Amino acid sequence: MLASNTLKVGIPVSLSGQFQVQGRQALSGLHAWAEDVNESGGVNVGHSDVGRSVSVIYYDDASKADGARQATERLITSDPVDLLFGPYSGILALAAARVAEGHGRLLWNQGGASDTIYQQGFKWVVGILTSASRYLEEWLPLVRAADSNAEFVAILRASTGAFPKAVTSGVERQAAQLEFTISLLREFEPSINDFSALLDEVEQARPDLLLGVGRIQNDLLLASQLVRRDLGLKGMAVVATPIQQFRDRLGEAADGFVGPSQWEETGRYPTDYGPTGAEVVASLRSKGHHVVDYPMVQAYAAGLVAQRCVEEAGTLEDEALREAARRLDFSTFYGRFKIDPDTGCQIGRSTVLVQWQQGRKVVIGQGQSPMLYPWRNPL
Repeated sequence: MLASNTLKVGIPVSLSGQFQVQGRQALSGLHAWAEDVNESGGVNVGHSDVGRSVSVIYYDDASKADGARQATERLITSDPVDLLFGPYSGILALAAARVAEGHGRLLWNQGGASDTIYQQGFKWVVGILTSASRYLEEWLPLVRAADSNAEFVAILRASTGAFPKAVTSGVERQAAQLEFTISLLREFEPSINDFSALLDEVEQARPDLLLGVGRIQNDLLLASQLVRRDLGLKGMAVVATPIQQFRDRLGEAADGFVGPSQWEETGRYPTDYGPTGAEVVASLRSKGHHVVDYPMVQAYAAGLVAQRCVEEAGTLEDEALREAARRLDFSTFYGRFKIDPDTGCQIGRSTVLVQWQQGRKVVIGQGQSPMLYPWRNPL
């Protein structure tokens, strides 16, 4: 039994299955926030002079929606936790949100970017991430600025889940506004093990740009097959581009790929609450995390956001915390926090666009590095 001066936080987390890399990163980020808070005196609740130490409780959801539901139910009814965080992945976060909604418990959604989560009429979800439909909102404007003649865009996306459609819907809207034409749109099963036939169709369509979005293993396979072919593309965006797994899989061939990132160490984020980005990264590395991908820092950021709302509300009651989240407008190392007051969707921040250039991942646009365009010389 944890002492009464302990603040219990809980999270369903993928320690096995397809999301286990990102799940373990998220858990590490939440643990790091808890450790740093405890070292600084704990979380102040109300007028107490004694901060509460944070304890993290978690259960493996096995990267399954049923697992996320069961873990969330257990955290609410058996433990029960004071603060409830959502798992990595839009599908799992939606499953957890439905359980939390049924119990009237607030879910701090640190791992699900699907717009669908905020279209269900949920009252008890607070979003930390930029929504998927805004993931690539800088890509086509950067291309258009570099190339007034670029015209055709091809899209390959997974056929299941709301996330791929949300990402591509944003690109499709911008394509219409910037006078691009979607010349090819094909869907694939997430179980696909060979993109050759789809890449043959891309070759025949001869687009200027190609966007690929599926599960992480889909993105890695698509990119690794694409670099072995000369399709005459000027630009290539793959959603998994920013993660270390992408660079590990492709090596030097990762150069030129563009993708969205929720956060990058080299990004510019004015901060008025909590540690700076450099301090967070230093803390994570001091705990043995030499590779710091965005799933780790977004979980840390979620802890900071919840902490700020607890301080504002002066209580751990979910209704007061939801009201505090609705009112607050502040910035952490992760960027601005401001939610839509009705849906809880995060509207205060944007993703950054990154590109691998000469073996380095750089932030492009936003007054930082220019985009390499065309993305590579023909083979």
